[in-house]
Amino acid sequence: MGLRAGAALGASLADAVAEVETRAATRGDLDFAFETLRASMRPYVEAAFGPWDEAEQRARFAATFDLRTHRVVRCDGEDAGLVAIETHVDRIALERLFLLPRFQGRGLGTSLVRALLRRAREEALPVRVTVLRSNPGALRFYERLGFRRTIGTRLHLHLEAD
Repeated sequence: MGLRAGAALGASLADAVAEVETRAATRGDLDFAFETLRASMRPYVEAAFGPWDEAEQRARFAATFDLRTHRVVRCDGEDAGLVAIETHVDRIALERLFLLPRFQGRGLGTSLVRALLRRAREEALPVRVTVLRSNPGALRFYERLGFRRTIGTRLHLHLEAD
């Protein structure tokens, strides 16, 4: 995978964001994390890939639920979402940022991404993220924060910020 030691998003990012905190994900968070994916991404997944297959989606998600890189986002004492970040030698990859709908639009995602961008500048690394073309809100969100489109496929857009 090419991850550097200590590559997981750590407390330093949460410390930089006053209104949101994160904690290390555990195996016990798998159901919550999958529910967050379903609640925040299902319409976009269906638009891109067709009908939602619960068993297939759960299996795919579980296979990529890496405790080294995943953190639970918390707000006001509640689990609010999930973030997954991989730090590579040449880039930081924002692999997942899902918030439950009731926590969206409150600046949590913006705060997390801005803190990540600060960290990336300190480390002189670009941040990369991939969004589904079927999710124009995600594209607007990342472009508003300074990401630019690099390449794309029929289903995905790849973005980068320096």
